[in-house]
Amino acid sequence: MTSAKPACGICAMIDRVKAGSFRDFVAELKSCYVILGDQQFYRGYCVVFAKLHATELYLMPADAARLLSDEMRLVAEAIAVVVKPWKMNYECLGNSEPHVHWHLLPRNENEPDELRRGPIWLRPESERKVTLDEDDRRVLIGSLRTQLAIRFPDARISIG
Repeated sequence: MTSAKPACGICAMIDRVKAGSFRDFVAELKSCYVILGDQQFYRGYCVVFAKLHATELYLMPADAARLLSDEMRLVAEAIAVVVKPWKMNYECLGNSEPHVHWHLLPRNENEPDELRRGPIWLRPESERKVTLDEDDRRVLIGSLRTQLAIRFPDARISIG
């Protein structure tokens, strides 16, 4: 008796990015893809997907893990330039999607203390899942792409 391995949701999103059909694509870098996250209560929230499918960072070849870390750090810097957060949170969980990926979450000083000092997951999902109006979304993605192009001249920042 064999059991089928469940499909990787992040690999499926990467396939959509490659096909040019992922609406919130921001950039392709050497080791990862950057997308705008779906929880824009934290304006500028992005997710970095490793191109290499690995379930744990320590299972990646060391050079690939270092490159991913370097790129993630510079993506966070680009986000910070655009949205000027009080603090940047970095989360690499993988509990529900076992594919190495980073949540880069700009935090704001005006959040209530009981929420500001903890992980964003303490805030109810219904409050986090804020969508931006189309013009604001385009401007934010454009600003992020501009900052990423400064840090990564060889980045792919257009769809297709």
